[in-house]
Amino acid sequence: MALGKRIRARREELGWTQEALAGKAGISKSFLSDIENEKRSIGAENLLDLARVLGRSLDYLMTGGGGETTDPKEVEIPAALARFASEASLTFRQTLALLDMRRQILAHRSGSGNEPLDQIDWPHFYECVKEFL
Repeated sequence: MALGKRIRARREELGWTQEALAGKAGISKSFLSDIENEKRSIGAENLLDLARVLGRSLDYLMTGGGGETTDPKEVEIPAALARFASEASLTFRQTLALLDMRRQILAHRSGSGNEPLDQIDWPHFYECVKEFL
């Protein structure tokens, strides 16, 4: 099975439209359609985004071989952040970057890090850091 067919099969397995997957991965629907129909190739960054969104490893998408799922911690996005990202039309890559920035800031503060990620004011945090995304 080719790369495009594996992407389509996983998308359909998840019950997602091309528009939904394209939005989550930060690519256009027409680009995704071309990939699924083997009309275009895909760069490494976009392929990595698709793999993360689909919950599959790069190896699986490229070859169909081992490593069918990625590490769940890689794609675990708190519900509050997911809602904000959807409302703000953030790409998957931007959402991951925002989550990573928050975790890095918490890691450098002494005595912090106990605040649940679902209780963070994501819109406010985004406004403070958006110039760095």
